[in-house]
Amino acid sequence: MDAATALTGFDIVGAWVSIFLTLAILSFLYADNPVYKLAEHIFLGVSIGVGLIEVYHGVFRPNLIDKLAQGNLLSLVPLAMCAMLFARTFSKKLGWLARIPIAFIVAAYAGVKLTGEANANLMTQVAQSMPDLSALWAEHGLWDWSADGAGVLSGILLVAGLCACLLHFYFSARHGPTMRVISRFGVLVLMLSFGASFGYTVMGRISLAIGRAQELLGLLRPTAEVEVIHPQLATVVCGIVIIGFLVAWRMRGGGSDEAGA
Repeated sequence: MDAATALTGFDIVGAWVSIFLTLAILSFLYADNPVYKLAEHIFLGVSIGVGLIEVYHGVFRPNLIDKLAQGNLLSLVPLAMCAMLFARTFSKKLGWLARIPIAFIVAAYAGVKLTGEANANLMTQVAQSMPDLSALWAEHGLWDWSADGAGVLSGILLVAGLCACLLHFYFSARHGPTMRVISRFGVLVLMLSFGASFGYTVMGRISLAIGRAQELLGLLRPTAEVEVIHPQLATVVCGIVIIGFLVAWRMRGGGSDEAGA
């Protein structure tokens, strides 16, 4: 069975809806309009629905319903706490009951995250921030251009930049001339790291935009599927429909408040 015969009517309609929603989101570049709000609400609704289903089948059902069905009466305790969370909704006088499960949730989360964060983030970051110079020398030498500059110099620069950043936020004593130089170096390292993070964020967004453009042009699908779905035709048709709606919406005075503001 080839890709074309494997497609169903729902697949074709889903592809057209995907293209329509993509163009509807991009219509925000023109103005905040009802088409964009429709796509936004659909996205939020689907996200909440998927989240609820995952929570039910991944957490609520195996940890509560299945255990109650097996006769585990201890599961009545979390069930009672779940009911207490909604006490404030049904009665203001019994609203104080919601504080009991909230206190358990906060305490349990803090206890779990205290050790988890310390082991997963703090200790791991400290270990990764102290490179093995002997291993770097044996593998890359002083500086290896073929490995994006890996080597002993990169390891030393990493440790020096980290120490300078930490000393920049040391305010318990007044900074002297030497500390000011170290602090300026720490600020430089921070700006470079922030710039690299921003650059990666922009690259990620551009990558998403390229992926959606390829979807609109049908470049991500096999040729057999393209001949059935006709993504280019869907893009043109949905684009004309959205543009026509925006023109009619603007002629009827839509968006005049935003323009005046």
